Parts: sequence; structure tokens; C-alpha cells
Amino acid sequence: MQKWIKKIRISSSKYLNQKFNIDGDLQPFNQLNDIFSRAVWDEKINPKNFFLSYDITNYIPKKSKGFDHWDYAFRNASWHITDFIGERNFQENGKVEGFTDYYAMHTKGPLQKIQLKSPTHTTKRIKLAAKSFGAGMVGICALDRRWVYSHHFNRKTQKAQPLQLPKSLKYAIILIHPMDKDLSRTYPTALSGATTGLGYSESLLCANTLAQFITNLGYEAVASLNDTALSIPMAIEAGLGEYGRHGLLITPEYGPNVRISKVFTDIPLEVDQPIEFGVTEFCQICKKCADSCPVKAIPKEEPQSEPPNFSSLTKVKKWTINAEKCFKFWVGLNTDCAICIRICPYNKDYNKWWNRIGIRLANTHLRRWMLWLDDYLKFGQRLSAEKWWSENTKNL
Repeated sequence: MQKWIKKIRISSSKYLNQKFNIDGDLQPFNQLNDIFSRAVWDEKINPKNFFLSYDITNYIPKKSKGFDHWDYAFRNASWHITDFIGERNFQENGKVEGFTDYYAMHTKGPLQKIQLKSPTHTTKRIKLAAKSFGAGMVGICALDRRWVYSHHFNRKTQKAQPLQLPKSLKYAIILIHPMDKDLSRTYPTALSGATTGLGYSESLLCANTLAQFITNLGYEAVASLNDTALSIPMAIEAGLGEYGRHGLLITPEYGPNVRISKVFTDIPLEVDQPIEFGVTEFCQICKKCADSCPVKAIPKEEPQSEPPNFSSLTKVKKWTINAEKCFKFWVGLNTDCAICIRICPYNKDYNKWWNRIGIRLANTHLRRWMLWLDDYLKFGQRLSAEKWWSENTKNL
């Protein structure tokens, strides 16, 4: 942990209660109401050709750059493994593993559990394994059941069913997967949708491999992507970042340009502490994501406890995206948007020393100067899809 990142020395759940003024009556979220589930059952949310376009036989090219046959072919290929594995039993049971249900692809472990030296020793080895399997960052929190969905959604039957996550699972291992930096500069295009697809493919591999490793030790482990539980509050509890105005996790190593996966387990582990590095204070003065959102789905106002619609948590005081407006724009594009990721001042390449200095200064009284500098140097400027193809093929 770097010195400029502050560790919070109270319990993770208490920290979230204080940070977001969480009402004691907070109820777990029903996945039936998330915007992607609503696109299946709610006539108000018309997905048109959005989902269909992920089958290349149904793609519709546009005249706009970044939406031709090459771009859709590349995007859809990036999603192929995630879709193929996740939907392999869809016709039989309607499950989409990784998005509506956790993964059920692990072989059984041994009858006898491994003898563990200590939670500290175990945690270090689990984190090493996670990074070896491809995670960029790893954090651990006690499994806070408030973030586990009350119900999961079956896309085939269009019904919600009570979610049964074994009570024996006491910990959540949260895995951060950085997405492709150059591809993310082309948002929003069909080409840039490969950023997301590749992120999920890498998440699938890492989470399932880690879950199998823990299973091989004789303990229980369940691999999960977007399914089963809300990832961002658990990632905050696990000390992996802070919450941004755009409703995304901002990490100190990769900014918001990440995907999150998780593994629920009963193996005894040491939990991490939440961290702060000035994101809340910076987001209070920075409204670049809100100003750049084409449909004004990102709030410019102060955090609120009531969301714009029922596709978001209530009784949590935070900046909340209008999911209906956001998804409607995605539908119009026929791909995901993520302008808010591209334009975010935290979306930098932190392998470069000057960007590492910048993220530190953003946590000081110089944050307004850093915001001005971000504009002046035109960080977040869009890279054309055509230029991405040409720049990355010229030396091949």
C-alpha cells in the first residue's frame, strides 16, 4: 500500500454505512429490476437490435467509423468465450452463468481439506494465485449479505427466483481486471465494445481458475462476474478503490477502466480495509463525465438517497446513473458506450511516472489545477477506430 493511499481503520460495513448514509432498512436488490433484465420483460425498455447484434449474422453496419464489419466481427469475437460458456445450458434451464447465475463448471475437490497454517499465510497464497491467474488487483472482504441479490432473473422464463447462495460462504475475494487502454480510447464504437468483451473473458478465466484452486484445497468456492451480488460495494469493502460520480469503481492502479469478478468461499482469510485517495473530493469538483454524457444520465447534483428509477438501489446516498437513459443510448448505438470511462481524469496509464504524480496531486489542494491540466492536455480525447487499426498494424 502506497503512503498517499489512506487505509480506513473501521469495519468495512460500518465504513459504507457512514460514507453513503445507508439506511438500516436497506433491502437486497432484486436482479429482476436491473436494466438488462428489464430489457427482457419490461415493454418500457426496448432493446431493439442491441442483443441480437452480438450474433454476427444479425449485425447491422453503420456509415459511422467504428461500426463496420471488421469492428463488429472483432467485438463479437471478444465476447465469444464468455457467451459460449455462460449460455451453454441456456436452452435447458434459462441460466446465463456470469450474468444471471454464478458459474457451475468446477470439478469436485478432495474429501479432505488441506491443513492451513494461518489466515495470513492462506491469504497471501490465495492472492498470489489470483494474480498468477490474471488479476491485476485482489482484495478480500467478509461477505456482506446486503449486497447479495434477493432474486436472480431467468431470461428464458422471464421470472425471478430466490437466490440461494450457500450460507457457509463467509468471504468474497474481489478481483480487478484492467481493460485494454488503447481500445478504451475509441469509445463509443462497436470496436470499443471489444474492450468490455475481452475484460469479461479474462475475468471468467481468472475467477473460475481461482475457484477451482480453492476447491482443490478442499474448500467451497463459487465464481461470479455480474451475477449473484453487487460488485462495487464489495470492491470498496475489499480496499480496491472508491466510488465515482459516474457510478463506477475508481481504482488507484487503473482508474475506472476495469472489470470486476469475485469468488465466494469458506476458506478462512484475512480481510482488507477500505481505502481513500481523494476520489470523492475530486468528483465533487469534476463533472466531466456528466458534461460528456450524451443523454445526461450522470447526475451533476449532490448524491441522493433515492435513485432516478427502480433499476438502482434505494436508501443509499450516492451519485446514481439513470440506467434507463443510459441503456437507451446503448440501444441506439447497438453497442456499449463508456464515454464516461474514456473521459474520466482517473483513466490514465499509471505505468507512466507523470500520471502517478498526477493521481497523488488529485488527492491534494492542487486537484483543481490537475483538472485544468487534464483539459489542457486533452486527456480523454477520442481515438478513431480507423486510427486504432492503422496504428496497431503498421509495424506488423
